[in-house]
Amino acid sequence: MPELAAMLLHHSLHAAAPGDRCAGCRRTPLPGERMHEIESGRKLCDLCFAALPKERRLAVRTERVHVSERRLLVARKAA
Repeated sequence: MPELAAMLLHHSLHAAAPGDRCAGCRRTPLPGERMHEIESGRKLCDLCFAALPKERRLAVRTERVHVSERRLLVARKAA
């Protein structure tokens, strides 16, 4: 049975798409964090982006990571 647990863990760790990870530290960002795409096409988390030299710290695009691919609806509270 430990082999099954190891297989499931291995599968869950590699389930994220490669584009969902930081190209610098290879970590999957948490919801709410920002991902910055630089001119070379690499996507970096806030920490790796801040570690770049100031002259290379130009983002082509910056996006906030959402909980899921489908954005949540914001609705008024019922009175």
